[in-house]
Amino acid sequence: MGEDDFSSVPFNDWADTYDRDVASQTTFPFAGYEQALATVVELAQAQPSMTVLDLGTGTGNLALRFTRLGCSLWCTDFSEPMLAKARLKVPQAHFLLHDLRAPWPEALDLTFDRIVSGYVFHHFELEEKVRLCRQLTKRHLVPGGKFIVADVSFPDAEAMAAFARSVGNLWEQELYWLADESIRALRQAGLRPDYVQVSPCAGVYAFTA
Repeated sequence: MGEDDFSSVPFNDWADTYDRDVASQTTFPFAGYEQALATVVELAQAQPSMTVLDLGTGTGNLALRFTRLGCSLWCTDFSEPMLAKARLKVPQAHFLLHDLRAPWPEALDLTFDRIVSGYVFHHFELEEKVRLCRQLTKRHLVPGGKFIVADVSFPDAEAMAAFARSVGNLWEQELYWLADESIRALRQAGLRPDYVQVSPCAGVYAFTA
C-alpha cells in the first residue's frame, strides 16, 4: 500500500478487531508490538504532568501507557471508529480527527514535552517521513523534548528481503522503514536520530529537540 492508497476506510473497518490482532505478537507485522511500545515509553522518560502528543493513536494503546504515568495526552487519528475506541480507553485525553498528510491543525499549534507515534509512518514515503519528523521535532517540541516513533522497520533492504522470505504469504509490502537509509536521510535533514531494533520487523527512532 503506497501513500496515495492510504485511506481511513480499512482502519474504520479494523477498529473492532485491532486490539485482538495486535495481541498476536508472533504474526507479521506485529511481532514485537508490545516491546516496541514499551521501548517508546522507556526512551521517553516521561514524568507526571508532562504533555504528550500521540500521532495516529489508533485504539489508544500507546496513549494509555502515558496516561498511567500521569501525563496529559493529546491524540490524533484519521479514523473516527479508532478514535471512538481510544476515547473509551483514555477518556481524559484530548482527541482530534486529523490526517497527518493534511495541513497542521490550528488546535495543535502547540509545543509538547513528548511526541510519540506507533505503527503509522510506514504508510509514508521516506521523503514524507523525514519532512514530518523534522517539522514535529523543530516546531512542536519544547527545548529538550523528545519525539519517538515505533514502527515496522528493518536494518536494511537485505534484512527486509530475508524477513519477507521467512514469513511467506503473510508478507505485504508497504513503505517500511529501512534504518540505514532512513538514518542517513534524517541526518541530512538536520536531525540526530537514535535507533533501536526491538524485533526482526520492529524498530524505534528517537529524536531530541
